[in-house]
Amino acid sequence: MKAIKKNDFKTALEFFNKSVDLFTQYDWVDKYRAITLLSAAKMSYREMSLCNMAFCYSQTNEAEKAKDLYEQILKEYPDNGIAYYSLNSINTFSNKSD
Repeated sequence: MKAIKKNDFKTALEFFNKSVDLFTQYDWVDKYRAITLLSAAKMSYREMSLCNMAFCYSQTNEAEKAKDLYEQILKEYPDNGIAYYSLNSINTFSNKSD
């Protein structure tokens, strides 16, 4: 998140990708995050990291990568409002430029 605050989206992508890898490999840590990480967050850390990666792609003018990732997020997490609204925004703006 520090990298995002500094608008260093490429570096942020690297960290979020590592986070996705970690929580994919050790999904039990994320599943039981209330105990393992003392976090009562509704959204899993893997899901948050994927959303943050897609956001970073959108900030680096990689709309297609962002769009693909938001679509992947919605397949895995159909109730993800961030992905839903962000994907709608991307689609709206890309349709206006056609």
